[in-house]
Amino acid sequence: MELRDCRDETLAEMFVRGEQSTAVFELLLQRMSPVLHARVESAWQRVGGAVARDDLLQEANMAFLSAITTYQTGRGASLRTFVSVCVSNRLNDALRKHAATPQLEELLENVLPQGLSAMDPQDLYAAMEDARRLQQVMAQQLTALERNALQAHIDGLDYHSAAQTLGITAKAMDNALQRARRKLLRHLP
Repeated sequence: MELRDCRDETLAEMFVRGEQSTAVFELLLQRMSPVLHARVESAWQRVGGAVARDDLLQEANMAFLSAITTYQTGRGASLRTFVSVCVSNRLNDALRKHAATPQLEELLENVLPQGLSAMDPQDLYAAMEDARRLQQVMAQQLTALERNALQAHIDGLDYHSAAQTLGITAKAMDNALQRARRKLLRHLP
């Protein structure tokens, strides 16, 4: 039987077994290409072009490869449906990560104090390294409660309001801040 006469599901099984893997992969990619491109186009339009199409297509191709190697027949979904879902999920994850990653311009405008963006590049780099080190120490050394208490304090909330927001007592808020302060002093130069 010719490869082009095989069902998608059969081709996926052949690929996993390593039978004619290059030819099988190319045929599956050719067949699934419209699905990949439709998902990429949809994702690209949702973000208004904020992410390059090529980056989205690379994510889609990685999801496609993962889908054909993990597909299991008899689970009720065709390979095409499974690929479509896997690609959509991977693109959604990529878009969420992109949205959660502040762009350099936003960092300079919104995160750094006024005037810091006018600093000498070397000083700016040192300040950013210090901020990264602080974030790393906070993530590794502070408990979730201590991080949340510290963030509430930085946001300007008084102990009572912060405690209420966090669902703890004002004394617990004070204790969490004191522990956070001691840990930061101990782990930062």
